[in-house]
Amino acid sequence: MKRAEALQPLSREHLGALLAARKLRGADDVAGAARDFLAFWEKDGRRHFRIEEEVLLPGWAAGGEIDRAGVARMLEEHLAIRREALRLAAGELSLDQVHALGNLLHDHVRFEERELFVAAETALDPPALERLAAAIEAAEAAG
Repeated sequence: MKRAEALQPLSREHLGALLAARKLRGADDVAGAARDFLAFWEKDGRRHFRIEEEVLLPGWAAGGEIDRAGVARMLEEHLAIRREALRLAAGELSLDQVHALGNLLHDHVRFEERELFVAAETALDPPALERLAAAIEAAEAAG
């Protein structure tokens, strides 16, 4: 299924997250994994989460019925990934925990692409999707 134009910027960013997840899952040392993941996190990951939480979710709620269980899962996983990013930056993760973070990030992106975004697209009519697209574009431009 083709992604609605409104969500295409977020979907494109998911490709970078999947690459970061692959590196974490295949890491053979914590220091290298931390360097690579934290570079991704600071450049793209943190902002991506913020746009999903502050633009996507309110735009979805304003224009249609939200998937409460899906939104709860998304937010719980965002919190877990943020926590692990902080722990990784502090040098508190073992290699097994680095691999687990990679699995979490991978599964999170797949969930959003296969379930959450589909639910949002289904719930929103074309004018609501257009408003959401404009809001996401503005948030992306603002950085």
